[in-house]
Amino acid sequence: MNEVETTLAIQMKRIAVTLLDMEQSRFVSASQTMDLSAIQSEVYSNFFESYIDATLNSPKSVACKFLDRDNDIITKINRYVEYPDDTHFISLANDLSNKLYQIMQNVSNSNGSVFVAHIEIIDEPYILFLKLDPKEAVQIDLETLNLTTIENILPDASSRVQKCALIRMNYNPLEENVYVLDRQSDGEPAKFFMETFLQATPIASDKKKTKMLMKELYEKIAESINEEQTPHLQKVIDEEFENGKYIELDASVHNIYEAIAPPENRNDFVEQGAKLFINEFTDRNPDFTPTFEVKRDDLNVIYKSAEGEILFRYDKRLENIDVHHDQVSGTYTITIRDADKIDFTLHKKPL
Repeated sequence: MNEVETTLAIQMKRIAVTLLDMEQSRFVSASQTMDLSAIQSEVYSNFFESYIDATLNSPKSVACKFLDRDNDIITKINRYVEYPDDTHFISLANDLSNKLYQIMQNVSNSNGSVFVAHIEIIDEPYILFLKLDPKEAVQIDLETLNLTTIENILPDASSRVQKCALIRMNYNPLEENVYVLDRQSDGEPAKFFMETFLQATPIASDKKKTKMLMKELYEKIAESINEEQTPHLQKVIDEEFENGKYIELDASVHNIYEAIAPPENRNDFVEQGAKLFINEFTDRNPDFTPTFEVKRDDLNVIYKSAEGEILFRYDKRLENIDVHHDQVSGTYTITIRDADKIDFTLHKKPL
């Protein structure tokens, strides 16, 4: 089995493609997995990566939980987890695709290709389920200036006509199990994807709660302090919201106000400020659970070339890394001080 790792630390393990021909009432199943080594690297970086990134980070994406542990999608995925070979993966891809095809017969006549993939994101296994509606495009011949129509073009991640789900293979009923991106989610016909096909319900993920609370805390407190204190405020918030830490809303808000409070009127700043923030925040977000695990995706600073052939990523909490850009010469200089202390080595990956 060939594997491909993308620049976002996404490993592609297996992938299969099926076809939903709703106009002809025809489902075309997959007979084999795709040869990953035959797919151009740009396809991963410009196509699959963009869908995965959008499903995890787009404002239109939704973190969901399956309604119950007897969900047939969980059962099908568990069967593949038990027997992780090509045969069982093809069976999984066809079963999921055919389920969507059967449901769509009553609600949609939209043809489409379905990509089902086994991927790993930072060593966590997922099933990627991606349904795309083909479109037409016009191509110009730069020599003759003639125009031709190209059919069955797959839309990019910003296109409205798409449905994407990232399903965790390690099912945990206490956490979000699936991330859904449905560009048609504001319309009634699209409800079938989340409610009928996935049988899932939206929840506020820990990652979104972390991002929301950190943002509002910074904006609120920054209004009442001098501008030169804002870097210290950001550092205090970063330290309180350490990735993987379990926090409680009231305690964390008080901790931050305590750490940033000025010497004068200190008690009033902490008690009144924290109380006002908590009251206003909970009024705006009545369903916000006060205890949760901090999950952050903003800890990495990433320098990436336009085509993705150069990537430099580091934890922004490290204080021994400097990146200097000389705009005159167009040179970037990366300095890593005391690199031996962080066991810094060049990691080569097979092509």
